[in-house]
Amino acid sequence: MYLNRVYSDPHSTPASQLRVVLEQVNFLMLIDINDDKAWPFRIGTSEIDSLELELIPDPIKLTVLEPGSKSEKARDRAYSAIAPLLEHNVELFDKTLRNKHIKALLENTDEKRLYITRQLRRYWQRGMTPDALALDYSRCGAPGEVRRGVTSKLGRKRSVTPGEGMIVTEEIAGFFRLSIEAFYLLREDVDLPKARAKAIGYIKSKYPKIHKSDLPTDMQFRYFFERHYSKPDVVRARVSNIEYEKDIAPLKGTSVTNNFGPGARYEIDATIADVYLISALDPDRIIGRPIIYKVKDVFSRMTVGLYVGLENPSWATASIALANAFGDKVEYCRRFGIEISYADWPSVGTPATVTADRGELLGKHGDILVNRFGVTLSNTRAYRGNDKGVVERSFKTMHADILPYVQGKVEPINGKKKAGKRNELSADLTLYDFTRMVIISEINRNTTRVLSGYDFESDMPTDLAPVPVELWNWGVRNRTGVLREVDKTLTFINFLPHEKATVSACGICFKGLYYTCSEAVSLGWLHKNKVAPRPKSVEIAYDPLDTNSIYVRPNNQFDSVWKCSLEPRSRRYKDMSFTEAVSILRESRTTIAASQQEADYRAPDQQNEVEEIAFQAAKRKKNTDLSITSKRLSGIGGNRQKEKEAERQKERVRNRKASNSAEKATVTAIHEKIEVEPNFDFPDLDDF
Repeated sequence: MYLNRVYSDPHSTPASQLRVVLEQVNFLMLIDINDDKAWPFRIGTSEIDSLELELIPDPIKLTVLEPGSKSEKARDRAYSAIAPLLEHNVELFDKTLRNKHIKALLENTDEKRLYITRQLRRYWQRGMTPDALALDYSRCGAPGEVRRGVTSKLGRKRSVTPGEGMIVTEEIAGFFRLSIEAFYLLREDVDLPKARAKAIGYIKSKYPKIHKSDLPTDMQFRYFFERHYSKPDVVRARVSNIEYEKDIAPLKGTSVTNNFGPGARYEIDATIADVYLISALDPDRIIGRPIIYKVKDVFSRMTVGLYVGLENPSWATASIALANAFGDKVEYCRRFGIEISYADWPSVGTPATVTADRGELLGKHGDILVNRFGVTLSNTRAYRGNDKGVVERSFKTMHADILPYVQGKVEPINGKKKAGKRNELSADLTLYDFTRMVIISEINRNTTRVLSGYDFESDMPTDLAPVPVELWNWGVRNRTGVLREVDKTLTFINFLPHEKATVSACGICFKGLYYTCSEAVSLGWLHKNKVAPRPKSVEIAYDPLDTNSIYVRPNNQFDSVWKCSLEPRSRRYKDMSFTEAVSILRESRTTIAASQQEADYRAPDQQNEVEEIAFQAAKRKKNTDLSITSKRLSGIGGNRQKEKEAERQKERVRNRKASNSAEKATVTAIHEKIEVEPNFDFPDLDDF
């Protein structure tokens, strides 16, 4: 099958390109597609192999014509002109018969012979279809070529602006390029008119005497810019690499693409809630904005772990959220007065991978994740929040669920100036209240919220609703199976923040609070006389939300834990978070320090009074005969008794004067008078 194939003849100079325009049993008709005066010529079928012609792809690329376009009208005219000839297709390859048919056609048409022969030749050379007769307007001018060596200005002539304008030579193009690349592309606050002004400045500095009518126009500058700088390239140049990759670059996939099931990858991140809270102990105290950590499963979009508290984002608080993600949520919700079943929040167990910010899971807790639980840690790139898009987006939806119903929301920019008030002053939620709100919001999203735009895999059934808990349950049954379970208590303790606490006879002191445990007592750590060696400090784990207990880690073993309870001397800080306890302790110390400061201020005055009394006594002593030493020493007992009687007599006189001067009230007896024997004993504190 040779018809319409194109061959290259390597023996000709330059190499000609031949198209087969007719195929018969014994011969073929070929035409040179690059010769404007070519006509088909004949070769035998057996000769084509001996000519060593090389089969090549068709070099003629026909374009799709726009309906009603000028090119379409030209095609229709040309095809209508040669259509009567094509009815005698085979005879056209004989010169005599072809001339006969063309002569007959000219008698019935207004077209010229040259037009007819030219269109017939184009029909054969370009593929023998109607579109082969379309005009190649795309080849008009110099497409893809920059014309700099011209002697007159390109484009239309001026009709309004005086002068003829400037020819854009290589030098002028260089000024254009310099103003764009060194000024426009480097600054977002610069627009094209300013860049053109910069280019004109370069031109005027090179040619100070240039006339204003010879300066390049705005159209010339814009044409140069649009020709050499595409919009994606401009955007790419005007922003940083990080911003481009994060916010502008096209998406290459979705989060679910490489996460085959529940637990394949968890994402963890923190945010500061847009609401102010008050203290549960003192509603007049505003304690600031809480920190929220979320752990999200990428496959199902389920929230699998939470932390709501006042601790700053760190590896310590991140590990608490992970401990919550690995354990059962029923008891966690019950602490906040929310009753759920396991089916409402079934995410229990360790995942295959945890994605966190850089440095957020370093140190001890990262080692536990990797070496104890076999979890792979992956860190996001710097300034690339989109690496954790699932959990990042969930914070916005959480705020949308809660903020419309609360007071004390964070003010917008210039909010105080516009509204004339401080929103934080209307805060009325405690940390406990806000935590309940967050838990209820996440449970609702896990169990009822339909995910929009979720990309299903091909093996997912059509009756599977894109609800997080439904996706989780389906994935556990059909993809990953059951996640690896862990000991809830030990996992929680090992993921708590670890710090140092001091040991003394008063107890184990951490953040100013004292604790005790039976193990420390049995080892003699808390004895006053140091019956056993006492360590100066021990490593402890603590829950930032609960001051009632801490956990001593006597060694580096995973399951080695001593639970310590709050001592009575620190009972003031019971049932608090450590943030609240430290705040109260700091205020107490501030009050004590202020009182001590007042005492220090008055101490010199008291000292002066004492010294004055001592001075008067010493002065009085000078009038006493001190030579009779034995007489003074032997009379101490009698002197004491005489002095005591004198003091009693003074007290009787003072009391008699006070009773006489006091106004007596009229007393009316209700009951008959009962004589009571007077009792002059000192009162006992037990009587009170």
